[in-house]
Amino acid sequence: MKMKVRQRFISLSILCLAAKGAWATDYAGDQDYLQEFPVVLSASRLSQPLSEAPNAMTVIDRKMIAESGFRSLPDVFKLVPGMYVSYYAGSQAVVSYHGALSQDAPGMQVLIDGRSVYLPPFNTVDWALLPITLDDIERIEVIRGPAAASYGENSVHGVINIITRDAGAVEGLSVSNTRGNKGINDGAVHFGKHGETLDYRMTMAYTADNGYDNLTTPPNNITMAQAQNTGLLNNTNDSNQARLMNYRATYHPDAVNDIDVQFGFTHDVMGVGFWDSSLDKPHNMIGYSNTEQIEWLHRTGNTSEVSLRFYHIQHSTNENYLLGTPAYPVATSMDTGRNEIELQHTLRTSEANRLVYGAGYRQDKVDGNSYYPVVVPSSFPASFAITEYRMFASDEWRFNEKLIVNTGGMLEKDAMGNREFSPRASLNYHLAPQHTVRVGASIAHRTPSLGEQYASQANPYQLGYKYEPSPIITSAGLTPEKILSREIGYLGELRDLNTSIDVRLFNDQMSNMIYPLPNSALWGNGMEASYRGIETTVKYSFSNSGNLTFNYTNENVDSNSGSLSLGQLNSLAGSLPKTIVSMLYAQQLPNDAMFSAAYYFQSSMLGFDRGPIDFQPTHRRVDMRLAQPFRDFGGMNGEVAVVVQNMFNTDYTEYIATALFNRRAFVTLTLHWQ
Repeated sequence: MKMKVRQRFISLSILCLAAKGAWATDYAGDQDYLQEFPVVLSASRLSQPLSEAPNAMTVIDRKMIAESGFRSLPDVFKLVPGMYVSYYAGSQAVVSYHGALSQDAPGMQVLIDGRSVYLPPFNTVDWALLPITLDDIERIEVIRGPAAASYGENSVHGVINIITRDAGAVEGLSVSNTRGNKGINDGAVHFGKHGETLDYRMTMAYTADNGYDNLTTPPNNITMAQAQNTGLLNNTNDSNQARLMNYRATYHPDAVNDIDVQFGFTHDVMGVGFWDSSLDKPHNMIGYSNTEQIEWLHRTGNTSEVSLRFYHIQHSTNENYLLGTPAYPVATSMDTGRNEIELQHTLRTSEANRLVYGAGYRQDKVDGNSYYPVVVPSSFPASFAITEYRMFASDEWRFNEKLIVNTGGMLEKDAMGNREFSPRASLNYHLAPQHTVRVGASIAHRTPSLGEQYASQANPYQLGYKYEPSPIITSAGLTPEKILSREIGYLGELRDLNTSIDVRLFNDQMSNMIYPLPNSALWGNGMEASYRGIETTVKYSFSNSGNLTFNYTNENVDSNSGSLSLGQLNSLAGSLPKTIVSMLYAQQLPNDAMFSAAYYFQSSMLGFDRGPIDFQPTHRRVDMRLAQPFRDFGGMNGEVAVVVQNMFNTDYTEYIATALFNRRAFVTLTLHWQ
């Protein structure tokens, strides 16, 4: 009841403010809308002003990324309403929507320049192996809510589309180095050139840190004996060292054709295990990733264009370690890959209508004998591949200068026997210039991952015996999850108040959800849930070169998880932080210096796949950044930036309770030669 009253009060207050600004301005026509709101590309695959997109979206640009002071890409999504961001190891992030069902977050689609980077067998993103740095990013578009009509399975909760800088956006050479406590040591080199017919840029980078601090006292009212028995106070080995390279080149042979080529490589060494454990001794997990992508864009006049894209991703992880007492050597590995080709045609059929349609083919491959570094590794019966075919279309119909209707859908068929259609429809109505109401509904599906459907379990290691892999029954027979999403949104620009507002009220009904069976390595269907809540973003611009961004989320969920006898697993409601808040303030100072401060709040929660020891209490965090640029110093430009994270040292634990985040500080020096 309190939540409903709070939602209604916030919604009523915002709409009253919006109405005041709306009626104070005469209607000015369609061009005003196109100029006032940022243009986005991700929601419907059509270039649209944010006010005309069919989904609620958040856009994070280069400026905001720099102001945040983050050095890790997953942290950037703390600036998105409703997004849960945490870590279960030094560099292994959990980025999810609607709380944390599992550390894999299989319902969140992640794209880099249009290519999907979530990989089999568990449809997750290995954030540590993405071949990009924060400085390679031009902007990030986040769809908050299902987008399967545009991007298919794995998009039931939302889509993160990371758009990197154009090949011609980097001119000259820049180098940067970051040093700080906790072993922070990052370095990067960027160079590029803009030419008449060929643009290119290249990045080489290195990142390293010592991971999280270790707990010295039991958290969450856990006794010392319980903490010792569960290994909660063990000395965790979670350091990380990663090297990466990426290259992008665009060839413009004439005015109607572009050929874009990208490739990248990452090598990551992540510490796992515990220094004071005889069962899970410290060792390294070695990860490799490489990607290649080529895209051809052909413009057929001012109203039509055709694109053809192919990409390949290869990903592997390897471990060699000693297990148990007496020690027995174990070598585990997992190789996954993806090949995908997609053809898309965008055209304007009339002054009032635009259409995009296309088709794609994807092949996912898995080869290996384990996936996670656990005492009982999951193994796969054999090397195999899964194929998928899909067709999609989105249509934008402008009935008049105020009313726009977006419709779309995707039909998918895969080798597991699943055939699903995911439709979407929305109506955007411009109440007045810079004031828009959006009403939308969509249906999305998530097919079981290869791991959920086909993984088998090896017999557990027993002290005094050798480790003998012995596959048993799998989870075969799982069927796709389904979500019915409905939302009402408002976007407004209150010019007199230098304020913009984005509000989303939503209700997501999920059925046939896939969940881990208690005391088993298998999965089952049958969980149902209803998510409902409000998301708000308010941006305010000060007259003295300052700006403030405020994000607020309040969300609840009802489910039948309590009736499924999930044993020690927490109920679904407990896996959802009911309130998430983020604020980012940036202020320009004399001599072009820039100061920024951020505040983050998250209410308590417990990951659905975790035990009670990993309960996350409510936590607050304040970050600060001070940057001073300099120009024409010995023929170069540059910047010195100081960042302090968790300024007031309010220690809090992450997704797993052994990960303790306390104060971190680092300095970054950047030099640039034109």
